[in-house]
Amino acid sequence: MEKFYTTDDFLAKWSSGDLSEEQKEAFRQTDDYKYYAAILEGTDLLEVPVFDKDKNFDRVQQKMSADTKVIQLFPKWAYAVAASVAMLIGFVFLMSQNTSYETGYGGQLAVTLPEQSEVILNADSSLEFDENDWETERTIVLEGEAYFKVKKGATFTVQTDQGTVTVLGTQFTVNAENSIFEAVCFEGKVRVEKDGQSEVITKGKAVRFIDGKFESWSFNTDAPSWLQEESSFTNAPLDQVIMALEKQFDIQINAAALDNTLRFTGSFTHTDLNKALRTVFEPLEIKYTFKNENTIVLVKE
Repeated sequence: MEKFYTTDDFLAKWSSGDLSEEQKEAFRQTDDYKYYAAILEGTDLLEVPVFDKDKNFDRVQQKMSADTKVIQLFPKWAYAVAASVAMLIGFVFLMSQNTSYETGYGGQLAVTLPEQSEVILNADSSLEFDENDWETERTIVLEGEAYFKVKKGATFTVQTDQGTVTVLGTQFTVNAENSIFEAVCFEGKVRVEKDGQSEVITKGKAVRFIDGKFESWSFNTDAPSWLQEESSFTNAPLDQVIMALEKQFDIQINAAALDNTLRFTGSFTHTDLNKALRTVFEPLEIKYTFKNENTIVLVKE
């Protein structure tokens, strides 16, 4: 006879309490009771909670709100101050922006100043001025050489590392670079100042500062020759002439073997390098050789 507790529905009835008292007692007397009772007890411990996603989402949000802290690194007034400083710096930057122009080797550039005076920059030169403050501070910073055609009645100062030139309705050139400081007046008059010394020159006069003093000469042209692709010199130190050649032709000239007291009077063209070299160095009995395409070495014959 089959045991009653081995039927398919016995365990279901037993676990749900549907067995009679006689059946329960009979089952307790069997060897299998302890085994099945242990299984049933284990399943009671495996109760799975019902998952409520809305409730859990709310709980996560509450947790984040409670745990998260916002740290304010600066007080609110500091942001206002920083914004004001930024605006002030931007304003000063814009107001102090200088207008600048420059030329490369062999180049020239025409510039119109705020009061309509004109400037023509020679090769490898630059100028700078404050256009926003031009009415109260008419100063031009020049490096290299430039020709100025000043509008009648206009005044300004040309400032260089070598000296200054103050003008009043005139036409003139200034050449200032390294040891060179030279001013040539084509119309009106200019005041030239260098190391506490001052010279006023008028039309047809020129000055050069060398060996601690001004030296002067006269001429009869109406404009600088370099406007017509030719550089002219009157008893100029050879270093000045060599620098002009380098600027016009983008070359380097090694004159270490020469006497630095040599002077040159004459001119050279800007359109032909070999012709320019012959024009300058042959009268001085100086031999020149090309070390490479852009480097020339000078030797006294």
